[in-house]
Amino acid sequence: MARKVGQIIARGDPRWLIRVYLGRDHETKKRNYYNRTIHGSMREAQAYLTRKLRERDLGRDLEGAKITLNEYLDRGFEIAVRASVRPKTFQDYHGMLQRYVRPILGDRVLAALRPLDVQTMNQQVTERGLSARTVRYTHVVVKSAMQQAVRWRLLLENPADGLKVAQQPRNKMRALLR
Repeated sequence: MARKVGQIIARGDPRWLIRVYLGRDHETKKRNYYNRTIHGSMREAQAYLTRKLRERDLGRDLEGAKITLNEYLDRGFEIAVRASVRPKTFQDYHGMLQRYVRPILGDRVLAALRPLDVQTMNQQVTERGLSARTVRYTHVVVKSAMQQAVRWRLLLENPADGLKVAQQPRNKMRALLR
């Protein structure tokens, strides 16, 4: 018989306790549960339980990775990038994120970022009068940071994938005349 991984327990007229089994603690061997009280109908409680079980099955943190983009960039991305690039390159990435990305998207919750948010950031950076090369470079750094978050299972998918970025205009060839 299969073990229950989620329960809905009545706690009053419009209240329900949602319990999701998270496994056993490696050291103490005690069972770990995620508990949350939901105020509303049984249908709302069932929908919440279904969402949490899906997150559990996908290997995501049940608190929904409530860190902001700034917190992720300070801790996670810095750890991943600093060891793999030269100090000057890391300094360039850090400066670019400070100037262009953090003021626009920094306060947003990482798990709540959508492709439209990243596209809006690209548009705002373009409207500041920056070159297409700078916009593309900024987009590449953001895309790399989001891809690392996907690898660490903080995001289910990369919100920067598949976006159109401004093309750098080509200069016309000119012949040199004597």
